[in-house]
Amino acid sequence: MKAAVLKRPKNLALMDLPRPRCPPGGALIRVEACAVCGTDIKMLDQGHRDLCYPRILGHEVVGRIEEIDRKVQADGRQLRAGELVQVWPGIACGHCHACFRGADNRCRDMKIIGFNIDGGFAEYLALPLPAQSFSEHFGISTALNRLPEEVDPALFTLAEPLACCINGQEQARVGEGDTVLIWGGGPIGALHALLAEMRGAGEILLAERLPGRIREIKRHTSARVIGWFSGNREEGQDPFEEAERTILSETDGRGVDVILTATPEVKIDQRQMRLLAPGGRICIFSGPQPGDYEGMIDLRSMHYLEQTITGAYGCSSRQNRMAASLLESGGIRANWIITKRADLARISDAFEHSSRRAGLKSVVCAV
Repeated sequence: MKAAVLKRPKNLALMDLPRPRCPPGGALIRVEACAVCGTDIKMLDQGHRDLCYPRILGHEVVGRIEEIDRKVQADGRQLRAGELVQVWPGIACGHCHACFRGADNRCRDMKIIGFNIDGGFAEYLALPLPAQSFSEHFGISTALNRLPEEVDPALFTLAEPLACCINGQEQARVGEGDTVLIWGGGPIGALHALLAEMRGAGEILLAERLPGRIREIKRHTSARVIGWFSGNREEGQDPFEEAERTILSETDGRGVDVILTATPEVKIDQRQMRLLAPGGRICIFSGPQPGDYEGMIDLRSMHYLEQTITGAYGCSSRQNRMAASLLESGGIRANWIITKRADLARISDAFEHSSRRAGLKSVVCAV
């Protein structure tokens, strides 16, 4: 089979590899579409702490079951060869405390496709399935979500990143009437805006600096876009100053109820806390950049203003099912986020499109 293999940082090669066998107790998936994530770009550029080389990247996967080596239920029916499925990329143990509580993204023995085992930038994906889990006792597949035949497979590669947004907004308790600030208008920022709108947010402010992305956000969401000046800190220019003035002006000085970081360029510190209204919540969604891991926070003001900082990493299988369902029902209309499609032979074009931030989301599709 053809596969894009990351041999080391900055060395992604299209190779001919033996077609993998169906893992015992698992499934062999013929890949229909796999989207490029910002983490894939980071892996190509500089590696990742959870990555082993060589590795086939890709964790936002939709494909067709070629073989399945056990009885797996989805929506009360057994999954069978030939069915189109969206893949939750986590391989959890299924029986630890976190898994049993439905927080399987926190599984102590978690493995992730495209990180710890080979992923979806290939013609076939060998998918280990978790041991019989608590959720499967109720007829729910944790790993595979059955899709209707008539859908666009590329659209459902957005299920996993949307599920991550669901996780972040659940952690930050985004709800009816909230004023929500999203830092960053890339694919994740766009999904956050759509989801916050669906959850009943009263006002959505989104800070972005790229004109093309600003146009798309304005066209397809209700977010009020705030220009984000590209200042040079070394020259004493502050990239956030104008945005902060606008945010406080838009909220009559009260601040926002929720801040979601959809870019690693924003550091969570006391400056961000000053943008929060009493009772406000910040979700650290994007991984902080090196050097931004620590910062001074006024705990006394957090105490008196009842403010919260929370983190969100990945998504649970429950949130993944919810995301796939929202895309299928049209509750979230996100097809406009896909701005580049390429086949596996042109995967470098997809990576370049995402890396240059020429549009929003790139998807590698089967021919």
